[in-house]
Order: sequence, then structure tokens, then C-alpha cells
Amino acid sequence: MSFQDISLDDSFFSPSSSDGLNSSNSFYSLPSLNQTLDSHFSDLLKNFNIIHINAQSIPAHYPDMLSSFDNKNIHAILISESWFKPCLSSTSYALPGFQLIRNDRITRVGGGVAIYLRSHLPFTIISMSTDQGTTGAEHLIIEVFFSGSKLLLGVFYNPSLTVDYFSSFESLLDKYIPLYQHSIIMGDFNTCLLKNDSRSFRLKSIVQAANLHILPLSATHFFPNCSPSLLDLILVSSIDHVDKHGQCPADAFSYHDLIYLSYKLRPPKPKSRILLLRNFDGMDLDRLRDEAAKIDWNVVLTGANIDERVNSFNSLLIQLYDVHAPIRPVRIKHLPAPWLTQEIKNLQRKKNFAKARYKFDNCNTNRDKYKKIRNHCNRLCRDKQRRYIHKSILDEDNSGRVWKFLKSLGVGKASQNSSPKNIDLNQLNQHFSSSYAIDEVTKIQTKTQISALPKSDNPAFIFSQITDSDVKKSIVEVNSDAISTDCISRKMIIPIVDILTPVIKSIFNYSISSGNFPSSWKEAQITPIPKKANPSSFSDYRPISIIPFLSKVFERIVHRQLSIYLSRWSLLNSFQSGFRVGHSTTTALVKITEDIRLSMDKQHVTVLTLLDFSNAFNNVDFDLLLAILASLNISPEVIDWFHSYLFGRRQRTRVDDSFSNWCTINAGVPQGGVLSPLLFSIFISSITLQLSSRYHLYADDLQVYEHAKLMDLPNTIGLLNKDLDLIVDWCKSYGLKVNPSKTKAIIIGSQKLVNLIDFSSLPGIIFDGTPVPYSDTVKNLGVTFDKFLSWAPQVSEVSRRMFASVGSLRRLSNFLPIPTKIALAQSLLLPILDYADTCYLNLNEEMLNKLERIQNLCIRFIFGLRKYDHVSEYREKLKWLPIRLRRNTHILSLLYCILFNPTSPTYLKERFEFLGDNHCRSLRSDKNLTLKIPSHNTSFYSKSFSVEAVRLWNSLPLHIRSAQSIDKFKKLVKAHFFPP
Repeated sequence: MSFQDISLDDSFFSPSSSDGLNSSNSFYSLPSLNQTLDSHFSDLLKNFNIIHINAQSIPAHYPDMLSSFDNKNIHAILISESWFKPCLSSTSYALPGFQLIRNDRITRVGGGVAIYLRSHLPFTIISMSTDQGTTGAEHLIIEVFFSGSKLLLGVFYNPSLTVDYFSSFESLLDKYIPLYQHSIIMGDFNTCLLKNDSRSFRLKSIVQAANLHILPLSATHFFPNCSPSLLDLILVSSIDHVDKHGQCPADAFSYHDLIYLSYKLRPPKPKSRILLLRNFDGMDLDRLRDEAAKIDWNVVLTGANIDERVNSFNSLLIQLYDVHAPIRPVRIKHLPAPWLTQEIKNLQRKKNFAKARYKFDNCNTNRDKYKKIRNHCNRLCRDKQRRYIHKSILDEDNSGRVWKFLKSLGVGKASQNSSPKNIDLNQLNQHFSSSYAIDEVTKIQTKTQISALPKSDNPAFIFSQITDSDVKKSIVEVNSDAISTDCISRKMIIPIVDILTPVIKSIFNYSISSGNFPSSWKEAQITPIPKKANPSSFSDYRPISIIPFLSKVFERIVHRQLSIYLSRWSLLNSFQSGFRVGHSTTTALVKITEDIRLSMDKQHVTVLTLLDFSNAFNNVDFDLLLAILASLNISPEVIDWFHSYLFGRRQRTRVDDSFSNWCTINAGVPQGGVLSPLLFSIFISSITLQLSSRYHLYADDLQVYEHAKLMDLPNTIGLLNKDLDLIVDWCKSYGLKVNPSKTKAIIIGSQKLVNLIDFSSLPGIIFDGTPVPYSDTVKNLGVTFDKFLSWAPQVSEVSRRMFASVGSLRRLSNFLPIPTKIALAQSLLLPILDYADTCYLNLNEEMLNKLERIQNLCIRFIFGLRKYDHVSEYREKLKWLPIRLRRNTHILSLLYCILFNPTSPTYLKERFEFLGDNHCRSLRSDKNLTLKIPSHNTSFYSKSFSVEAVRLWNSLPLHIRSAQSIDKFKKLVKAHFFPP
């Protein structure tokens, strides 16, 4: 449709003399909303300027948000009816220069409140309403910090004229208003102050009692065929600080006027954020390599100690790059949306004027013309955005930059608020570095116990000399471009890796021979990342540790050597599945579910406890860890190296350009370290030595369980509690802290047996003196177990997560090319469907059909299909298998790894046995590759992994079972199952 097709000449916007408007003005000559706001605030630059709109869906009006509020003089935008949902990423609806604070309505459509606050303004959330279903008003109140003062800023939305919100609103004001000298609350109260009725009288009384003032406004709500009403209000604590206030039409959003306020409180000036970055793109690589080859790197090897050598290496490398990729300041700019062209802005203005005309003269002609231009404007926005996204993706050949671009559009996990602005970095750093201190007497006793353990008779572990290939391999494997405190990044190593490898190798070898780890590699820079939206305490932040790149490279080599030794001599706990090659959460879950199914096959029930520790990785005691390493026959020279590696570490926390003081780390495996997971596994390995119950470990996730006949259940629970006491005692001796409040317990068995249990008289689980109630469902390594092992809650959770994820992507469905949507589905959607699906196999037809519909949902997203469109032909285009066959391929792939991967878990490998030759595991050329079907008594166990996997395996043609690699096997299996 062309612009002329909708007849939008200026005569359309010329009002007749009877419409109540000034007939001398054309609608087209009126300023845009952005221009109107600029005229209001242009001479009030030193004030705090706030606006409020009833948006009636930010997602629907996001282009109008971008064009209307591109104004540097606005400091806060308060939103009623944001219509956000938790699945919608804040990144998708960001306004340049603002941080978005949200309080979404969850249980119903519509509603929700939000605040866009200037990015440089620090704030703390004071109060947020909870979702009250069909009753109650919504609010979001924050504390904004200024130089020497603070302001309470709130947005309030009452969803209906019939809601009695007065008591809760009065309590809110009574609680917070007396605490602040300056308070501003704006919102849609849905109480018309033009009327002298009981609602308006009560609201005025509450406001007056709180010592607030309602600023005078005329009617703010103009719905066609209804009387104008004053619903949107501005409440302030100090009239004297009001410089200017008023209202103006916001026809792009709703039938509510925008209200604004300029408050005489000076906000801090925004600081331009400047990043110091090296200009790698402008490098002449040939010249760089020539100059690097001329440097005498042997100077590094003359250093008297490891620190001098590392510092010398860093200095030479930095000097080289200062010439070829000099550091340059890059100012971070908040650019407008590239697709928001002037053509769109002009059309938006015409749309708004058409709506204004319809508001004043709501005849069918004006309504139809408004709808016509509105629809054309929306189509144009979508088309421009689609073209921009397509071009940005298809013109970019770097997959990393494509994913970065997609994340900027809100693809992926919903991001939380930006890094904290009003927080004491020293206190936050202390929180991150804090640990549970074990007393010296206990430590000495524990060290004595460890040293008294009989040493294994295996040869002592010593470091092997590191080779050039070791260094190159590790450099390639470490793919992080993050820059730590030493200012050396991966991008500085890769272009001249052949030249640098010998000197890096020499540094590494000198470190292990001297038993000293470089001091500069023991410094970490912490970036705090919110764990949840609107964090309010230190515990709501997760520390992301950035350590030097070469430290990671070095640790990876040491990790490889130590892992080979531990694996060769079976020195790790055989039931530890965390961070081990060939092991995973899936293998751990298969082991546990198979044990439970086997007990059910014997008419037993299983008591399962999932234990929780507090900051276990941060509480590892260095001295005890070294003692444990020594007990594994790690040589004294290597122990000295690990002593140097662990002790003398320090960290600081960074937010933007601000840093905390350095803080010494006295305990805990190094955050972000490659060796840390392995060292923790070694440390915690002995926690299960004295247990009589069954158990499984995944890093610090420990689950203890036991099977029993119903008649023996009380006695079994008693024995289980004794084991839990042993675990508590071990933790006290080794300095770990248990968390009983997050520990879970469940009894799992057949429906017949579990329903016979009298839980009122059954002994309870006691952990560290705290009763742990029995649950009907528990979350175990990301999978929901229920008491009957029916998997119905797990399938429902998969469905919920999938619908939420597709919902977050659907907004972009029409803007992305199909190859990109396929990549998104395979990266973000199918992993939800596939995760640990080899554990829950005994699904009924209803649940399998539900999973099939979930997979079909992905296909509909990719191809833009409607709800009732058939998907079979599109599934074939994707070469995806139906859900039942898809799950079969996962079962067979896992079985193949169990049978033929030398690093696969012993606890699964021992469940399978070939017929005939016992050496068939290694001799795949042998024609007898048939597995024995495990004996079982019930149909329930016949759907276990052990039985189902063997049946599927034996049904495969021999040439598939004889495949020499997992990749070849997967390819053959898929071809076998895919319908011709």
C-alpha cells in the first residue's frame, strides 16, 4: 500500500468549525509528543523531570515509545498498564539511556507498572505490589539518590473503578511518606476527581492525611462517547519544589493524557561512559607478526623468579600491541533504533493526529480513517524492522556477533536489571569473599585424621613437562575474550601464537619446576550479576570472576594431567558425576532413576533426600585440601605448587568504572578457575566414606537414598538419619555448612504402596536437627520427581518452560529469517524438550502426545504456522524425527557412549552385558554385539532405561551397532529411524 492510497493529505486534518477545535490550525501543524515534551522541559534542565503515561501495552506501542521519548531532558518515565509478562525480556523494550524497572502482572492479561529511569541515576526498590489476581491495585516505589538527598518515586495503577484500594494505599503512604523529605507519586487511580462522590472524597482525605498534595489538572481521560474524567494524578510532598506541571495528549498510546512534572531537585549529571579498547580491527597482521618475530623473547627467561618472568612477558606484549593496536577511548552512545526512520515518524504523527480528530469527532468516517492509517503505520514499522534485522543477520558472517545482535533484540534468557548503582562495592566484595571459618582445633584434628589415612600404593603424581602442542591446544580451548587485571587478552595471543608458544611454555614449565604460581595470575576481577529482577541485597548478586587468560590456559594443562592420574588410579569418588569427562547430570539422573525403578520392581519404596550446602565452593579450606591431595600420593613438589596456587589470592569488584578495594581470599577454590571444580570434587569425595546408604554426587549436590519394604520403612529412615548425622559431622570437621531449610525429602514407590503409608505416624527425616518434611514432588538436577515416578509434573514443567520460551521469541517470529529461527529453536527450545529425556521413559500416550505438541510448537514458530496447520511436511523439511523416535535416538546415543566410551561412568557401564564374548566392548568388529536384557518382574521396569535401551540396541542392524564413532552412530541411527 502506498502512502497516497490512504488519502492522507493535510485537508483530512483540517477540523471543521463545529468540532470544537481551533479551525485556524491544521492538525498536521501541531508538534509531535517528543517536541511538546522538549518545549516543556528545555528550560528546566536543572530539575528532575518526570512523566507518566497509561501505555496500554508497551510491547504494542514500542515504536511510539522510541520516537516519543527520545528526549535527554526526561529523567523518569512512569508507566501504568505496561502489559509486560515475565517471559518478555527488558532488552527487547529498552529505551536508549534508560534502565527499566518492572513489576509485571502475571495472572491476568494487561496491567503491570514500570519505571524507565535514567541509567546514571542510582536507585533502590522500596515496595512492589504482589499479583493479587482480580483484586487490588498495582504499584512500584523506588528510592532515587541525588547528591545529598533522596527522593521517593512511585507509580500507582488501580485497574478498575470498582476496586477498593484505599486501605492498602493509605497503609503504603503511612509507611513510607514520613521517611522522605521529597516524595512524588504519579499514576492512573481510576477515581475521577471531577466528581464529588465517596471515592474521590476518600482519596483526597488519604492524600491530605499523608501530607501530600494533588496537583491541579483538567480531565485526563477522553474515551469516545463517554464524559471526560480526571483519573491520572500527580501527588507531591512539597508544593514549593514544583516548578512546572501539566498534561498533553498521548494519542499514540491510549485515551489518557500524558501528565508531567518538573521538580526542583537537581539530579546528578550523567557521566559519559568511555571504554578503553584496543583497535584490533585496524591491525596490519603481517607487520605485527614481523615485529613480534624480531623481539628477543628470551629476555623473559632471564627473570629471577616467576613473577619477574610473567611481568617481563606482559610488558613486551603490551608494548608490541601499543604500537599495532593502540588503546583508544570509545564513548558508549545510546543510539536510536536504526529502523525508526523519518518516514515512520512522519506517519506516526499523522496517525496520532487522526486519533485526535476521532476523539473530538467520533464519527464512523474519522474512526475508519484513523484505523486505516494506524494499520498502515504498524505495517510499515514491522516491514522496516524486518528488513533491518534480516540485513543485520544475513550480512554478518561471524556467528558470535550474530548471537550478540540477537541478544540485543531480547533473544535468550530475560536479562535482569543492569549492574547496581547504589551499592557499597567494598561491602559487596567482602560478601563475595566471605567464608565459613573453621576453628584451628577442629582443623588440626581433621588434618591428623587425613594424614592417618592409608596412602594409596599408586605411583606419586608429578608434573610432566609441558610441550608446545599442550600450550596451543589449551589456548584454542579457552575461548573467553574477557580481559582481567593483567590487561592481556586472548586477542593478543592468537594472532602471534606460533611466536609466543615457546616462551609461554617456558613460563609454565618454570612455574611447575619452581613450585610457584605467578602472583598476577592470582588476582580476580569480579562483576556482580543480578540473580533476579530488582535485587535488594548482596545475596541477590552472583559474582562472575574474570581471571587472566594465560592463567586459564595454564590451569587447563594442569587439569588435564591431574585428571588422567586420578582417573587411571580411580581416586575420585565413583559416584561423583560433576565436571568429569563422560559424566553429566543425565548420567547421574539415569543412575538414580534406574535404582528407584529396580526397587519398585521388587515391591520396595525409596526414601530420597536432596541435601543442600551453603556456598560450598567458597568454604573449601586450603590446608585441608592440600592434606587431602597429599593423601592421594600427590608428590611434595606438586603440593608446593598447589600451595602457591591457592594462597595469596585477592579480588576486587568492579561496576562500570568503579572498583572496590582489594580483598584477600582466605578460603574457597578460586572462582572462575579451570581447576576449581576438580579440586572441589577431590575435597568433598570423602564425605560419603562412612555412609551405609546409597548416594550420588554432582559437584556439591549430594543426594542420599535407600530402598525398603513398607514394613521396614521406619527402620530404614532411622538408618538414613544416622547417615545424615555423619554428613553433618563431616561438614563440621571440614568447614562446610549445611542448609537444612533447602534440603528436600520424598518417598517414591508405586501408587499402591505409597498410598498405604501412614505419614502421620512415620518417622521424619532430620538434618542437622531440623525436620525435613516429605514432599510430593522435588526438583532433582533440573528434573521433577514425583512420589509415583509418573513424570506428569516433569512433562508439565517442560510444557510450561517451552511455551514461555516460544512466547518470548514469538514477538520476533515475523522479523527473523527461517535459518535463524531454526538455529534459535535448536539452541534455545529443543534443549528444554531433550534435557534428561532418557530418564523419564515410562510415559503414557497422553504425555507423549503432549511432548509431540510441544515439538510441533517449535515447528510452528520456525515456519510461522497457525495453530491448526499440519506440521508433518515441515518436520520432514527440518529432518526432525517424531518425538517417540527422537527420544529413541537419545537412548541409543547414550547407550553407545556407555558401552564404548572409556570415560563413561562405571555405575552405568556395569548394568550392561554382551552375549557371548566378554571382550565385545572393545572389539566392535566382532559380530556378536547383542546385549542381554536385564531380568525384571514388572511391566513398570520394562520401560526403564536399562531394558528399553537394550531392546532398541538389539533391534538395530549390525552395521549400525558396529559404528566406529559416536558421530557416525548418530547419523546411522537417524537414517534408520527417519521415514523414507
